[in-house]
Amino acid sequence: MITKPLSPPWNDSGKTVPRALARSASAGIEPRVLVARGDTGEWPPTVRAHAIYSGPGGYATAVGERFRLMANVWRLAGDADVLHFFFQPHPLASGTARWLARACRRPTVHTVLSAPADTHPPARLVFADRTVTLSAATARRLALPGVRPPEVIPPALLETEPASDARAREARNAAGLDPGFLLYPGDWEFSGGQDLLLEVWATDPSLPTLVLAGRDKTPRAAAARASLEHAARERGLAGRVRFLGTLPDLPALLASAGAVLFPARSLYAKTDLPLVILEAWRESRPVLVSDLPSLAESVVGVAVPLAHEAGAWREAVRRLERDGPALGLAGRERFLERHTATASAARYATLYRELATPAERS
Repeated sequence: MITKPLSPPWNDSGKTVPRALARSASAGIEPRVLVARGDTGEWPPTVRAHAIYSGPGGYATAVGERFRLMANVWRLAGDADVLHFFFQPHPLASGTARWLARACRRPTVHTVLSAPADTHPPARLVFADRTVTLSAATARRLALPGVRPPEVIPPALLETEPASDARAREARNAAGLDPGFLLYPGDWEFSGGQDLLLEVWATDPSLPTLVLAGRDKTPRAAAARASLEHAARERGLAGRVRFLGTLPDLPALLASAGAVLFPARSLYAKTDLPLVILEAWRESRPVLVSDLPSLAESVVGVAVPLAHEAGAWREAVRRLERDGPALGLAGRERFLERHTATASAARYATLYRELATPAERS
């Protein structure tokens, strides 16, 4: 499994998605994972951890660590039946992975963790024997004439049980919040949509506290957050809108939320179905999403995707008091049906076994 270091903190889908698969591997599948030096975390008996990284890393992998990764994959590949890559495709990364796979002479799987930039042509991105996407929208984006189409395997979570009351209370108290707030956990600089919610809250003083939470993925994130905070003050929302950074236990905080709002204008650098939505469904929290294609296809039967129009969002938020409990229960059912790591790992096991049989590789 060719990944970022599978070592804590677990706040990045580039780590949590492969970690869930490795820890839930089907019988007969023996994952080999890459971790940071000094990481003493326990793995199931069938998983072998190789400490190759100098540290746990961040959202972007340093150049030196990339060279260390390639050298160690070359060294370890002799014991592998399949190489499984996890990354957002772009021409340089896909070209490097293509070269590495050829050098190692092993069949490959590539899980596309997030959709590529629209400016990158698919022919420069697709390299593996099997490409897996997290949504049909991205599968269509990467389809090539005469090439086996990508397979869609939705993202999954390792844990299936909701947070305990004590854990939820601790997370809520740490954030200084009362129960019932509404939460948008979108990235400051990539996701967008925070301005739409500020407009909604500015026109309806009856709405509950809005919490905007985001991670500082790049140095530009601080400026983006500051601009939104200024806009909230200008609209007189300082007491009704809270801004939070990286949260120590976001899944537990979700248990106290009245709902999760996701009015994103872009999913660039995020999974096609952000894991926070799955975490909300696990907690039986209702979710409202924008009508981006990958979100719209994922919530069919659970929610109605909303256009980027303040009136539509205002009415949907107002209806949460009436419709929220039913939406939350439907989300919980959807999570258990489609988004558990055990089910996802079983589908990947089928791919691995096909690729390990030479006649099935083409």
